[in-house]
Amino acid sequence: MRILVILRQVYEQKSIHWDYENNELRDKKATINQADLSALQWASEFSKEHDVSLDVSILAGEKCSETLKGTLEKFALETCTHFMSCRNEQEDARYLAAFVEKGMYDLVVCGDETEDDHNSSLLPVLGYSLGMDVLTSVHQIEAQGSQQLLAHRKEERGATQIFNMKLPAALSLTTQISRLRYSRKPKYEINIVKEEQVEQIIRSNRRLGAPEPIITLGHVPTDKNPLDRLIHVMGFSKSSSAGLSQQAKALSEEHLHFTAERLMKWLKE
Repeated sequence: MRILVILRQVYEQKSIHWDYENNELRDKKATINQADLSALQWASEFSKEHDVSLDVSILAGEKCSETLKGTLEKFALETCTHFMSCRNEQEDARYLAAFVEKGMYDLVVCGDETEDDHNSSLLPVLGYSLGMDVLTSVHQIEAQGSQQLLAHRKEERGATQIFNMKLPAALSLTTQISRLRYSRKPKYEINIVKEEQVEQIIRSNRRLGAPEPIITLGHVPTDKNPLDRLIHVMGFSKSSSAGLSQQAKALSEEHLHFTAERLMKWLKE
């Protein structure tokens, strides 16, 4: 089994101050997302217990600061692959997908969401684009043989759902997955290797591609069925002559998630 842990650079909320003279944020101190560190702690312990391979990648700025490197040196890691973050989870997932597919990883994990922007769609988009089983907000994992895992996820009113996940899979983990146990002083030396971003076409078993939503000022869809109108606005089509990325007979969770992300991007622009 091969495990990949994805870490993300965030900014400590207490270190950020607004500069009223220059109208900009200052004193931004970079650190590693807390949930991602918990995922790394769990993966490190799991790899030792079950003798599996562990790789680590970090999404950060153009250069990894000494603070980030110092945090990683508290774990027993030899190397870490550095990807320059696009500050857009869809773009980051697109570049990571080619790396994950090439590495033939059985399990990809990261934190549930970032603590600065509260982003949580990186892992679902990455997992779905590669045809992996995806589960979010996991707080406990149990090994079931070499190709299956039992993933526990808490729901409302204290209920817990248990999922039998077949590998390969992508899981986002909460901070409850493991308590950080590294020492205060760095004990290990780590080599951070920067990976250049290369445009590649991702081969996907589960299609997430879709055209831009059809949003035109003053345009009203003429479809009588409300579901057909929604599909039309989302840019999909029931016609068999349409392309594969445009064919949709019904709305799935992937369609809704993808369109929500595209709409948010469109509104920001």
